[in-house]
Amino acid sequence: MKIEDLKEIDRLTIIEYELKMKAYQLRQLDRQYEIHMQAWATVMAGQTKKGKPVFRTFEKFFDYKKAEQKLLGRKKETSPDKEKLQNWIANFNS
Repeated sequence: MKIEDLKEIDRLTIIEYELKMKAYQLRQLDRQYEIHMQAWATVMAGQTKKGKPVFRTFEKFFDYKKAEQKLLGRKKETSPDKEKLQNWIANFNS
């Protein structure tokens, strides 16, 4: 939260000021982390093995859907064997 009103700044207690400064510093640290992670990812994406790219597609480098599903707590896609069993059970019941 940005405070731009000088009157509001004057009303801050020392503890509130220190907490806001700590929050600002942590946001800056997060920003530095993101910058370093981007630089690392750039280096990793450019790596090759025996003259061929290690990652042929971006999806192999970063699987967004998999990461999103993990973040949202969704289950992994069903395996072919599990899918066959589910189809068999559905057909058996009908």
